Amino acid sequence: MTVSDTHQQLYQVGAHPLERSVDEVKQLAEAIWYHGYRPTRAELERLRDLMPRDGFQRTLCVLELLSQYPVCRRDTARHLQALTRQFHRQLLGHDDTPTQGRYSPSKRWGLSDATAPLRKALLPLQTRTYADATGHQHGLSGSKAGPRQERP
Repeated sequence: MTVSDTHQQLYQVGAHPLERSVDEVKQLAEAIWYHGYRPTRAELERLRDLMPRDGFQRTLCVLELLSQYPVCRRDTARHLQALTRQFHRQLLGHDDTPTQGRYSPSKRWGLSDATAPLRKALLPLQTRTYADATGHQHGLSGSKAGPRQERP
C-alpha cells in the first residue's frame, strides 16, 4: 500500500458518517493492525487541510477506536493515542480521554455518528484466529499482547 493509497483511505474514512464508512474502516484496520501502517503527524496535518473539520474528526475518531483493540500492536496503539490526543487538544481545546472502561470515541470527538456498526464489522478481523492467519505480527502475537489504556 502506497502513501497516497493510505492518505486516500484516511480521507474516505472521514468523508461520510461512520455508519456509511464501514468498508473503508475495515480496510484501514487491516492496514494498521496487520501491515504496519502508522499515520504520521505530518500526514494528518495535510489531511486536516483537505477535509472539513467534522470529516477530520471522524478520521481521528476511527484512529482512536482502532488503537483500543487488543489486536493493535502496543507500540502502534500508543502512537495512535498520542496523535489523537494532540489533535483533540488542538481542535477541541482539551483532552479528557478516559483511561478506564468503555466510552464512546464519537461522542468524545463531538460527533453524533454511531460506532456500533463499525465495532460489529471489526469483530471478525480482530479474533486471534483471523489475526494469526494473516501471517503478520499483531497485538495478540506473543508478548506484544497485554492490557491497553482503553478497550472497545
